[in-house]
Amino acid sequence: MRAKIYLAALLLRISLTASGGSAAHFIHLVLRFPSSWSVICSLFSNMLAITHPWLMVKSIYLRVTLNNVTLAFFLFSFFHCFTQGILQSFLFVADDTWGSVTTEILAHANINSTIFPQYTGRHGSYSLELCNKVPAIGGDPHPCVPFFTAGQLDPITIPQRFLPPNSQVSEPGASLSPSPSGQSNVTSALWLLDNSLGIHIDSQPRPDGFSDVIITSDDGNLSITLDPICTFSLLYPEAKLSQARREELSLIGTQFWFFGLAVFALVFESIPHILALLIARLIATGWSTYALWRTSNINGRLQHIIEAPNSPCHLELYGPYFSRRTSLQIADLALHWDALFISALLSWRLYKVYRTQTFRRVGPPKDVLRMYAYFLAVLVSIQLSVFILVNAMALWVDQLLHGAIKKLSSHTVVYDGTFITTAVLLIPWLMLGWFSVRRESRKLTSAFLAIAFFFLFAWSMMFYSRVYRFTFVDWPFFGCMTVTSFVTLISSTGFAFVCLRNYDKGLAQWIYLEQSFERDDFDPDLFPTEVTEKEWKPNADRASIVKVALPELLRDDGQLGIMA
Repeated sequence: MRAKIYLAALLLRISLTASGGSAAHFIHLVLRFPSSWSVICSLFSNMLAITHPWLMVKSIYLRVTLNNVTLAFFLFSFFHCFTQGILQSFLFVADDTWGSVTTEILAHANINSTIFPQYTGRHGSYSLELCNKVPAIGGDPHPCVPFFTAGQLDPITIPQRFLPPNSQVSEPGASLSPSPSGQSNVTSALWLLDNSLGIHIDSQPRPDGFSDVIITSDDGNLSITLDPICTFSLLYPEAKLSQARREELSLIGTQFWFFGLAVFALVFESIPHILALLIARLIATGWSTYALWRTSNINGRLQHIIEAPNSPCHLELYGPYFSRRTSLQIADLALHWDALFISALLSWRLYKVYRTQTFRRVGPPKDVLRMYAYFLAVLVSIQLSVFILVNAMALWVDQLLHGAIKKLSSHTVVYDGTFITTAVLLIPWLMLGWFSVRRESRKLTSAFLAIAFFFLFAWSMMFYSRVYRFTFVDWPFFGCMTVTSFVTLISSTGFAFVCLRNYDKGLAQWIYLEQSFERDDFDPDLFPTEVTEKEWKPNADRASIVKVALPELLRDDGQLGIMA
């Protein structure tokens, strides 16, 4: 307490000396009215934080090293973030390596940019269609035409609307036949990925407007020719590799979001951040499990339409890619399950510590505890909503800007406007949710609910767009993010509404009392507490809890220090 008086007096003396006032007179007032100490310290806390930013760093260090559990939680989150991030980076490199080669081949094939593939079939009956409009549109003519079915040997007819503008072919279109196996010098195209062997890609125009793609090694010893029916087949793996690259970038960002949640949980002793992190890890583990199965499924598809002897290409190109990706995904899945298990144990320990510290000076009644549970549910849902909603929006906008559907969307301006409006309102919505329920402010909570309903309405209306529905169905990762964002938005809205109906039952007052007593070092033994179903003893866990105050005080010798 003497340090608080000294700090307030010193800061007042500095300010009053600059203004010509009497410092001694005001120091006397400070000593005479003890209730002004906390007010004075609060007024100058921002000045002290700016003058000595290293105090904030030291405060964070003390919170992180509070005990063995907090230190283990931080170190685990740090090392797992970078380990998982590096592993995801390896997956991205694999996607980008094979994706770049495929994209470069298609760039020389003179294929309309509005054409994209549609895959159908299961259990060995695979087929590929070519579309120039979103399949859900239908109409006359049908936007998709059959292109290739597993085992097909008959010529393939490409309608005129799919032909390049410079094509000399009239209706009904061009007839393409798969080139016989063995036309190339080699049947394996793995040498295309050999960094020590440079390649040159050229195209040879055809009367139908398409181009044969000719790939040769720099030394001239290896060459391969891909006809239009083969390059059309490559549209499907190119689309899937493009999606995979975006997924890996999103998952790399997710790892740093996990680490940020862990740091916030420790620095602010926040139970909502701990619970949000645990739920997020559970979702990530579930997706990693599904992604491993999906890799095997796509590998089977490409075996039938690209690498099988009777396929349009009959080229060995993607086998090493799937072998590498499967190995990396197995390691990724193992890390996710280990992280989920370890995080659950550490989170439970932290939850017990922070839960004990919550209301540790004032024993709350049952109604307040129930309200506090709703309050935590709102904060957890908000923490999850913000990142997942941003992720889903970014994936959608990226598809509009760089995906195959960018030239098929007729309402891109509306979609961009929805994205920008949501991005602008997201941070205010987060702050409203954080403070409105805690302070039991009906006006702020109503504003929070209004913005949440806008989010739900705006992004629900996106399903009216056929382009959005097609992307939702065709891209599982985008669909997963979209569904999860709706779940978290609905839970945020629902729990906030429950809290609104239970206002004025004591939660804000009990939180205020706890903060006031904590600030004034109030002894919990001096305050009567209400006994709930399980009697709680304030001193029961005190041996396992180390109290640390923020480093905002001065020692009596005038040096900066920490007051315990």
